[in-house]
Amino acid sequence: MGLFDKFKGKKESIDWSDAYNAIPKFYMKPDGSPFGSIALTEGTKTALPKNPQLEYKVDGKSVTEWKLVLVSTSKATVIGATDYFIALEKIGQYSLDANRNAILIKELSLVELENLVE
Repeated sequence: MGLFDKFKGKKESIDWSDAYNAIPKFYMKPDGSPFGSIALTEGTKTALPKNPQLEYKVDGKSVTEWKLVLVSTSKATVIGATDYFIALEKIGQYSLDANRNAILIKELSLVELENLVE
């Protein structure tokens, strides 16, 4: 990107190819309704879906409840889980790029992950 491109407002291209594409796992609540869980791991550049409730179904049923699970590699444990959509709002400060379907999150430190826990 040249100097004049910056003045024209052209955005530098961000490489998504080395990011982990987060894929949800599904679990059942005691009432039998499904919920989705998506992991965000310390030190891992990650592409998170913006609207997983529109992309994924379980046995043809919509999944309305979503959790973001925060995984620490330095502590080798799950450090917490939070409402996915609230976390997406908080996580915007760590965004490298976004498109219509996903948001690209930079590699987060342990402290940054811990700050996302409710």
